[in-house]
Amino acid sequence: MPNPKLLQIVPRLSGGIGRATLDAAQAVIAAGGSAVVASPGGPMLQDLLRLRASHIDLAADDHPLLARLTLPARLTASTRELGLNIIQSHTPTSAWIAGAVARRLKIKWIATLHRPLIGQGWLERYVENCQGQADALLAVSEHVAHNARRRLPNGADKIEIVPTGVNIDRFDPAIVRADRVIQMAGELRIPDGAHVVLCPGRFSEDRGQKTLIEAIRALGRDDVFCLLLGSTGAPTALEKDLERTIEQAGLQGRMQIGPYVDDMPAAYMLADVVVATGGARLGFSRTMVEAQAMGRPVVAEAGGGAAESILPGVTGWTAPAGDAMALAEALNDALSLSIERRGELARKAQENVRKRYGLADASRRLLAIYHRLSG
Repeated sequence: MPNPKLLQIVPRLSGGIGRATLDAAQAVIAAGGSAVVASPGGPMLQDLLRLRASHIDLAADDHPLLARLTLPARLTASTRELGLNIIQSHTPTSAWIAGAVARRLKIKWIATLHRPLIGQGWLERYVENCQGQADALLAVSEHVAHNARRRLPNGADKIEIVPTGVNIDRFDPAIVRADRVIQMAGELRIPDGAHVVLCPGRFSEDRGQKTLIEAIRALGRDDVFCLLLGSTGAPTALEKDLERTIEQAGLQGRMQIGPYVDDMPAAYMLADVVVATGGARLGFSRTMVEAQAMGRPVVAEAGGGAAESILPGVTGWTAPAGDAMALAEALNDALSLSIERRGELARKAQENVRKRYGLADASRRLLAIYHRLSG
């Protein structure tokens, strides 16, 4: 059976999709295959190149229709001599392009579904529906798979659930030195003695952060400091809106937006509880899995893929989506844990991740699919 020669097409090497792209490339290269990524670049580009993967530059921010008309021919010309035998997309628009390239190269392709399909306009729905033509559909959670079965009836029998894995050797509290945590606390300006609520995420779209702001206000605890982590450079329109909401809620000094950080294990060590908002719009939450790997209590809005990784009442809590009072109660429960109960939760959370979300197992499942299709 030939080793996989994988081309992945992604809109940007950043965030959860960027990390999933790197993990897939690493798995293929470790198995003796080769990995190529086509993207406009991003903060994870150097990490990709360190894996000895190849990169093809794509223009950023192309309109979906323009990208579909121009990119397939260019990508086919750039990759024809590489002997590719499998293509993988990570978004609806990149899937639209991947399918066209796969047809030109006469190889199989995979559409990975990282989030529910929610397109409203005719073009968005059409692009999403094209994913049903893939030779395999990989859903990152039960929530995403359920949504895809409804929205992609032509692909329902091709859906496989492969949750994203995390590197439990990196996300291990035992290897995080105290000086890393101290440095991180200084960089993020964490007040001394504060109980920290951490909510990592991107600020490119509304993910229910205002519900968390209202929950922190309802919590009414002066000893709690909430950090919305993930800003990258100039404030987005959403960041400015959230800053105004924080000010209107009277939470200056108790809640702030912080930067994107590379050393997330150290950031998690600062947290008394880690939270994910977004409800049904979230297909999966790497944050929830990483935080549990670090032994941290977690809270998520119910109804989406983020809540699937939590064992309710054992490793964390869920609250109805959009219910700020319920979210405040869940946060208070997490913040009120005794030392003994927190230690017990940490052990069970780490065991939960090892059993269900280890990167090695996720990589084995991906490689089995690559081999099956490329062979």
